[in-house]
Amino acid sequence: MVNEYRFQHPETREDYEQLYEVMRRSFPDEDVDIIVRRLVEYHPEMSNTDYFMVKHGDEAVAGLVLIPQKWSIDGEELNVAEMGCVGTVPEHRRKRIQWILNKEFDEYAKSKGYDMCVLAGIPYFYRQFGYQYAVELDYETEIEVNILPEETSLVSRAFKEEDIPEAQRLLEQTQNRYLVHSIRTPEIWKMQQETRTYGAEPFKSTAILDDHKLVAYYRWWVEEKVFNVKELAFKAESYVDDIAACIRQEAMKQKAEKIKTKLSHEDDFSKYLIERGAEKNKPYGWQIKLLDPRSFLEKLGPVFEKRLAESKFKGLTKELCMNFWKYKIKLEFREGKLVSVETVSEAKRVLGMNPYASIQLFLGYRSREDLEYAYPDFYIRG
Repeated sequence: MVNEYRFQHPETREDYEQLYEVMRRSFPDEDVDIIVRRLVEYHPEMSNTDYFMVKHGDEAVAGLVLIPQKWSIDGEELNVAEMGCVGTVPEHRRKRIQWILNKEFDEYAKSKGYDMCVLAGIPYFYRQFGYQYAVELDYETEIEVNILPEETSLVSRAFKEEDIPEAQRLLEQTQNRYLVHSIRTPEIWKMQQETRTYGAEPFKSTAILDDHKLVAYYRWWVEEKVFNVKELAFKAESYVDDIAACIRQEAMKQKAEKIKTKLSHEDDFSKYLIERGAEKNKPYGWQIKLLDPRSFLEKLGPVFEKRLAESKFKGLTKELCMNFWKYKIKLEFREGKLVSVETVSEAKRVLGMNPYASIQLFLGYRSREDLEYAYPDFYIRG
């Protein structure tokens, strides 16, 4: 069955139109074709090789896109390939076409030096391709508008392009509190401002000023009388009360009855809302796959060294062999520094590392104790 289908990257205008049609038929009334078209027309870092399609004869019947990202893990930058807009037209489903696309996606991502593949897709389906939930996603914190303070001395206005440099600094200051976070380049900032979309979602932006200086900004959208705060960054926690009042004022202007934030539950503003009775959800998660575990561990060398320096193992000199069951990797430390990471053929059963669940440990999604309890094939002895 698979031999009836062939893979290609779009090359002509007709190819792209067929890719858009795949998205229209795969996701009726969800505007996924518009999302893909926007990426083609505006994304500053994507080319035709970041768009994937499968044809049956001369007709495109499935497709997906690779959206390049950069993530930071405790200060170490990684190249990340996000798989997005994955679709197959109804009459060609259940024919293993997504296996063709995923194989091509992995090979291409690896050839381009990506460290991880990630996606925010539907539950369970992507486990067959080696993905595992490993970073929280889609937080929600909701509160009644009238609970927030009314008065503030701060001034709100529409966000302008010249606000981007300071807003980027505020965003980075906020993100650096987290072990894992994405990195937004100035080019992506400009694209998002131009298209007024973040990912697939539309937004408006508001700047908050103190004595004519930008001290906060937020991105928002109103839907069904809910004022959704999609992104918020601010200079200092001392501004939280005033920022809450600014958001309330805009929400009232938009005739919203509730305010819902999409910020981490550990964010200072989320905590502020939760203390005032806001309801919070159970987050979903990014699904993640390592393309080259050895290279990934090598890149995390500075993180391991930092952890060792802060622990009772400071100055460690030792070889650690991790048995991932499907493969084995040896890490050699000398005086607290990682000097080599190599794949080996033999490893004792001292560090038993479930090859799928271990990513949850490396990205701080689950603790060693959580994983040892949940997976009998994950253990640390000695």
